Amino acid sequence: MSAKEAAKGVQGKPGQGKPGQGKPAQGKPAQGKPQQAGRADSGPKGQAGRSGSRPSGQRPARAGNRPVPAGPRRSPTALLTWGLVGVVLIVVIVLVAVKLTGSSATTGPAPKPQPVTAKIISEVTGVPASVYNTVGITSSASPLNSPKVLTGQPPLTLDGKPGVFYMGGEFCPYCAAERWAIITSLSRFGKFSGLETMQSASDDVYPNTQTFTLANATYSSPYLSFQFREYYSNQKNSAGSYIVLQPLNSQQSALVKKYDGGGSTTSGGSIPFVDLGNKAVVVGSTYTPSILAGLSRSQIAGSLSDASDPVTQAIIGASNYLSASVCATDGHKPSSVCTSKGVVAAAKAMKLTP
Repeated sequence: MSAKEAAKGVQGKPGQGKPGQGKPAQGKPAQGKPQQAGRADSGPKGQAGRSGSRPSGQRPARAGNRPVPAGPRRSPTALLTWGLVGVVLIVVIVLVAVKLTGSSATTGPAPKPQPVTAKIISEVTGVPASVYNTVGITSSASPLNSPKVLTGQPPLTLDGKPGVFYMGGEFCPYCAAERWAIITSLSRFGKFSGLETMQSASDDVYPNTQTFTLANATYSSPYLSFQFREYYSNQKNSAGSYIVLQPLNSQQSALVKKYDGGGSTTSGGSIPFVDLGNKAVVVGSTYTPSILAGLSRSQIAGSLSDASDPVTQAIIGASNYLSASVCATDGHKPSSVCTSKGVVAAAKAMKLTP
């Protein structure tokens, strides 16, 4: 199934990730009361002959017909036993069916990250400029939420450069979707290395959304500094909570406390969270992860060269919004990106000052 076919008509509201556990639906097997054996019908009852003299030559009248013996009666205990056996068999069949149909999404350990293939890296980091310009900020299958513009805030500086900060979680489906837009956008300003495969949790909403993890990645750019933290891993501890993978430093914690008020992490913020130089922030995904449902990583990456694909429109539309925010942060460099049609359209929609 192509990414375009899978995404048609799929709409949903972007949201925020919260660590938690899905609870499987519970139900009680139907119980039936064993039927009681019906009483066997007795035969017709005869009447005894009246006393008195009888005519000669006649045989005395019979006292009556003998009752028809009742048929064998089933024991109520036996019926109850067979009824319970039937209920148990039904429950077993249902459990086996659930196991067969749902095991792929709910069982087994969370997958370990693996290096991303060179082909996928090239497709994600090398989206043609014509696709960015053709898509602009139009998304036919998934509404886009633009970053929230901040005013009157001091510029964010990280490592001596205009800064961008991201906080997410490997288990989080909304982070899974947002990483596609982050990687495509920031690849226009610099270079990623060390990207690894990841998918969102199998027991959360939008299960197994295909994506990447930034946990072991690096990023270099002549224009900006990008710091990122995958705050939660996709692994759970013995209590069933996601393990903190990359804690925040004091500066990062201050950004989360000031600009990210969702409160779904132990650090006090919602994920995904992106601070774009204190010019704009993303709290929650800019598009719904539902548009990626059922697609492999290679299918999503391969669609990014097709501006008419609904998946491409969601990812690239969100990417243009992020790029416009970066351009407002780093002095509009490089000009080939910041003056491009798609980025200019996003900046205009966000009312970002030049």
